[in-house]
Amino acid sequence: MIKAIYSINGAVTNEYNAIRIADDYKKKPDIAWIDIHLGNHELTHDETALLSDSFKFHEMSIEDCLFPQYYPKMEEFENYVFGAIHGIQLKPNYFQEFENSIYELNFFVGKGFIVTVHTEELFFLETLFERAKARPRIEMKSLENMLYNIFNKVVSSYEFTLEKIDDKLEELEGDVLEAPETENMEEILNIKKVIFSMRKIAESQQASYMYFTRANNNLIAREYLVYFRDINTQCARMNQAIVMRNQMVVSLIEVYMSSVTVKLTEVMKFLTVIATILMPVLVVSSYYGMNVDFPEYLIFGRAGCWSFAMSVMLVFMVAMLIYFKKKKWF
Repeated sequence: MIKAIYSINGAVTNEYNAIRIADDYKKKPDIAWIDIHLGNHELTHDETALLSDSFKFHEMSIEDCLFPQYYPKMEEFENYVFGAIHGIQLKPNYFQEFENSIYELNFFVGKGFIVTVHTEELFFLETLFERAKARPRIEMKSLENMLYNIFNKVVSSYEFTLEKIDDKLEELEGDVLEAPETENMEEILNIKKVIFSMRKIAESQQASYMYFTRANNNLIAREYLVYFRDINTQCARMNQAIVMRNQMVVSLIEVYMSSVTVKLTEVMKFLTVIATILMPVLVVSSYYGMNVDFPEYLIFGRAGCWSFAMSVMLVFMVAMLIYFKKKKWF
C-alpha cells in the first residue's frame, strides 16, 4: 500500500497510485512524502519502479526494506541518505511477547523528499499523514519539520513504554511487600526481558540520529540542526532511563527475595514456638504413658492422676507462653 502527499508550486496533492506519483515526481515537487506499507513484505512492480527508476535508489537499500533487521543503519549515497531506525508499538500481552512490539522504519531522505517504508502498520505515521493533509502549510513547511516529527514519534515510543513499565513496577512493588507470590517473580522476569530487549535496540539508535546533527550535513539547514540535537539528547536520556529501570528491576528482585525470606522466617518462628510449647506435653505424656505403677497413683488415685498430669502440662504451657511473650519472641 502506497500513499503520498506533495506540494507542486504551492498546490498540495494526495495520491495513492504509484504510477501517478512517479509521473508527478517528474514535475519536481517542492516537498514530498511517500509512505509505503509492505503488507506482504513485498513491493509491487509499480512501487519498485517508483523507487528504482524515479528516485534512483540503490537496489541494496531497497532490499534492506524487504528484509528488516533489528539494528540501526545509516548509509549516505550520492543523491539521498538511507536509514533504518527502530521503535515500539505496544501490542496485547507485550510483557510476555515484547519482541512482536518492535518495528523497523526504513527511510530515504533527499533534497525535497522523504520516503518511508515499513512492514507493519504504524499508527503514528497515519496520524502524521492526516495532519499533513489537514494542515499542509504547517506540517509541510519544510523537509526538516516533517523528518523531525517522524523521529520524535519514534523516540517517544520508548518513553511511553517506560511509563508502562513504571506503572507495572509500582504495582508489583506493592504486591511484593504485602504478600509475595510466585506469579510476582514471573512478572518481574517478564519486565526484565522487556527492558533487555529495549536496551538491545536503543543503545545503538543514537548513532543514526547523530548523523542529522552534523554541521556539514547537506540535507538539514543549519537553523534546523538544533531540532535534531534535541532528538539526539532525547535518545541519550532514554538510554539512561532504560539502564535505571534495569537497576530498579534488580532491586525489586532483591526485595522479593527478602520478602519471601521474611515470610518464611515468620512461618518457621511460629512453628518453632508451637513445637517448643508442646514439648512439655510430649514429655509429661510420655512419662505417664509408661505401663508401670506411679507414686502419684497412691496419692491422687487413677482418676486424680489424670487431672494432675493435665494440670502439669497446662502449667508448663502457660509458663512458656508467658516467657516467650516477655522475651517478645512472638
